Amino acid sequence: MRRLSLALLTACALLTGMAHAQPAGFAAAKARGELVVGVPYLAPPPVAGAKIRTPDGLDANMADKLGQSLGLPVRLHQVAAADAAAALSAGQVDVVLADSAAGQPQAVAVQPTGYGTRPKAVIRSDTRWRKPSDVQGRSVCMAEAATDARKLAESWGAVVRTYRVPSDALVAVREGACDIGLVDDTVWEPLVRFPEWKKFSSTLAPDGARRDRVWLLPAHDAAGRAWLADEMRAWDRAGAWKAMTAKWARDVAFDVYLDQEVPDCHG
Repeated sequence: MRRLSLALLTACALLTGMAHAQPAGFAAAKARGELVVGVPYLAPPPVAGAKIRTPDGLDANMADKLGQSLGLPVRLHQVAAADAAAALSAGQVDVVLADSAAGQPQAVAVQPTGYGTRPKAVIRSDTRWRKPSDVQGRSVCMAEAATDARKLAESWGAVVRTYRVPSDALVAVREGACDIGLVDDTVWEPLVRFPEWKKFSSTLAPDGARRDRVWLLPAHDAAGRAWLADEMRAWDRAGAWKAMTAKWARDVAFDVYLDQEVPDCHG
């Protein structure tokens, strides 16, 4: 009987500890059984038979990782930063990932992610283009979601071409249909480390503003804000950004390989 009582006490203590370990906040998401994350751009679903390719940026990866920490599946919803307050107030989303915290009302809390980027060029190593001024009149390609990259290329006087996904833009660069590709600077280095990208490891002098990503959530959710701040510190300690950018580069490099080397089964 004494052993049984001890076992029961141990089990209760474990269960209590598990309960305490559950993240606080995000009550609506937990009640729904799903975390809804607002992102600036959501690519339309591919048509039947279309190739599945890696989307631009880390938004989907960041949302998935947040959902994993909360123990919830994730659904993405396109929300512009200007519409974040209304979407959060209406309960359409639980949290919004944005490029900037500018212009948000007091009802919206801002949590920096610690992650920021700016566009960086992917160029053939045998070219002489090294400064933004060298790009005037040249074709510069990027994913259609990369709005900052597009604005930057337009400021250079480049001929801008956008593609559905990053790998399509990079294939155009590799095949000579485009002079320069633009990706986030955080993923440039892990991408050009691959042997097949050494011939495309030149770039331009840094230009354009750094874009720091932030989470936006209801200011009244104090528990959620505290948990999210702790979570971002944990991501930083664990090297999450390096891991996510390395995975993105690997996935996009594989997408390009499939496009260039593997016949399309759909014709």
